[in-house]
Amino acid sequence: MLKDKIKEYRKYNGWTQAQLAKKINVSQQTIGSWEVGRAEPNSEALKTLSNLFGISIDHLLDQKDFNNEIKISGTIPEENTIQILGRIAASAPSGLVSDYEGEISIQPTTIKRYGRKDIFALRVLGDSMNRIVPEGAIAVVHKTCEWEDGDICAVTINGDDATLKQVFRTDKGIKFTPLSYSKFHAPWEYIKDEDEVDVIIHGVFLYGIIPTDKM
Repeated sequence: MLKDKIKEYRKYNGWTQAQLAKKINVSQQTIGSWEVGRAEPNSEALKTLSNLFGISIDHLLDQKDFNNEIKISGTIPEENTIQILGRIAASAPSGLVSDYEGEISIQPTTIKRYGRKDIFALRVLGDSMNRIVPEGAIAVVHKTCEWEDGDICAVTINGDDATLKQVFRTDKGIKFTPLSYSKFHAPWEYIKDEDEVDVIIHGVFLYGIIPTDKM
């Protein structure tokens, strides 16, 4: 919900209600009202918040993007869980770490749409995608080799290095774009016929699940 997203991104950035209020020129009471659902920001305030948080207004309004906590199987129906297969870098490409962590509950509608066997989860390492999925969160991925420009994909490079990035086709090859609050991360491109690399798309990112200690 919108009220939860505002609180989530405020806390993730380490801001108090007063600090956020000062940044967008409203009162602390206004922020408090938004976060408990007594009021909602108008269209201009939504635009300001989305720019400040580095996310789209659609993402800010869409309650389906993130669950609020990790739930390990045993207390939930098995058919609503998927496996956490390991860890993937959201920074410079590095080895995909296979380290089974158990299972995690996801939205039943996701399983209904894609099928349980075609969805997997990876824990995210690094901050190059933290506008979408913060470090330590769980990335839910649809296992597919079909993707469109602008999709966030789980990718391996030369069979060993793996990364989670927004991906675009270019006239020369394929471009990987970070979505980070940090200016340290920059896009890079592999040039077909010049860079001897084997790029494989293993799946398309669907949404992230944020651990409770990130809230």
